[in-house]
Amino acid sequence: MDDQENQRSGYPLTIPNALLQSEAMQQACAARNFQEIFRLVNRRTGSSYADMAAAIGKMTSSRVSDIVRGVRGIRGHEVIERVADGFGIPGEMLGLPRRPWEGSPKGIDGTINARTSVKAVEDPEAQARAQYVRENAGSLDLLAVAELRQQVQILDARYVTEPSTALIAEIGQHLGQLAYWHTHTTTYAVRRDLYAAQAEASILMGQLVWDASGRTDHGTPRTYFAQAAEAARELRDPVAEGLALLRTSFIALYGEKNPRAGLELAQHTVDIVESASRVLTGLGVLHAAEAYAMLRQRRDCEKALNSAELHFGQVDVNDAGASMLSPGQFGRLAGSCFLSLNDTARAQVILESAVKEVRKGSKSHAITLGNLALTHIRQREIEEAAGRLGEAIDIVERHRGGGGLNLIFQAGRELQSWRDVPAVRNLNDRLLSLIAST
Repeated sequence: MDDQENQRSGYPLTIPNALLQSEAMQQACAARNFQEIFRLVNRRTGSSYADMAAAIGKMTSSRVSDIVRGVRGIRGHEVIERVADGFGIPGEMLGLPRRPWEGSPKGIDGTINARTSVKAVEDPEAQARAQYVRENAGSLDLLAVAELRQQVQILDARYVTEPSTALIAEIGQHLGQLAYWHTHTTTYAVRRDLYAAQAEASILMGQLVWDASGRTDHGTPRTYFAQAAEAARELRDPVAEGLALLRTSFIALYGEKNPRAGLELAQHTVDIVESASRVLTGLGVLHAAEAYAMLRQRRDCEKALNSAELHFGQVDVNDAGASMLSPGQFGRLAGSCFLSLNDTARAQVILESAVKEVRKGSKSHAITLGNLALTHIRQREIEEAAGRLGEAIDIVERHRGGGGLNLIFQAGRELQSWRDVPAVRNLNDRLLSLIAST
């Protein structure tokens, strides 16, 4: 990382210099073409719409989607400044004065810099208004619900790289607030948005609880996903209902190790979302493929993988689930399928490609590395396995992701036949420390 990029590192969403210096980005910035800027950030960095909204602040993922689709634009000077600060775009590129964070790396004097303050320090007037609405439910309006939904989306973006235990209390407060508001509102428009917020918050809480338990508590997250599905049905939103069902299928597949139940839930997801979202349809089919792989039904698995790839190939920016599809996602799941089918060499090739695409340092990154370590172990490539497992441990030590933890421990057990190899001995010490801290 060179000096310029280092100045921008560690902030909400710092785009790499390779993208910042590309001709496409420079032309888009010079023209203040925010549709193209957002599209480039989404496609080239793998950041979801929720990630982008959280980085900018005071923006929802649905508005990001509207900007990418060209339905809405950005004109306000203050919003343009927040885009520059959120993405780490030097002021000059957008026709702004030099940003306060330029040339001043984070943390030198321990103060909150201007860029951090965009997200971390709220307008006192907005804080007072939020407090008033919390205490006077009769004043509830669409703006108050939208602000709460944005907070949920920020937490959802943080889930990717942060420990779930650090987020549970806050999402719990939001769920409590939503329950209270539900009993005090009669306006259809507000009630509709409350159901949408309820579905989003309940899905996230289910994810957090399951992840924080190391994927061992299955009952509690199932309850939250059921609540989300119920809210989505009240809203008549097949995408939200499908996502809740898909998350439930993960519990069956990866927690309860019940591929038949997982397959049924994945197929039910497809039935619900098929006419609403290519992305969620593809994800449902993709997890059905994993269920087939666990059942050792290779032909059905490969057929499902081909079908999922076709669905993903037909996704456009208008897809309601577009933000749920991330780089490397198909390869990560396909590699896992072939690992379950004992086609280890093929799994390794796919996972080697996927690990370059998934978001670095994310929970998905740790899972990909864990599976990649398993492919090396099963081909008796012990040094390579130890290297990949070490990388996975580096990540999981930071965010404690349950999926990554489980794969790390599985790989650790499979490595014990080579416990006298120095690299494996070193890993065993790290595994013991990881166990002690879980």
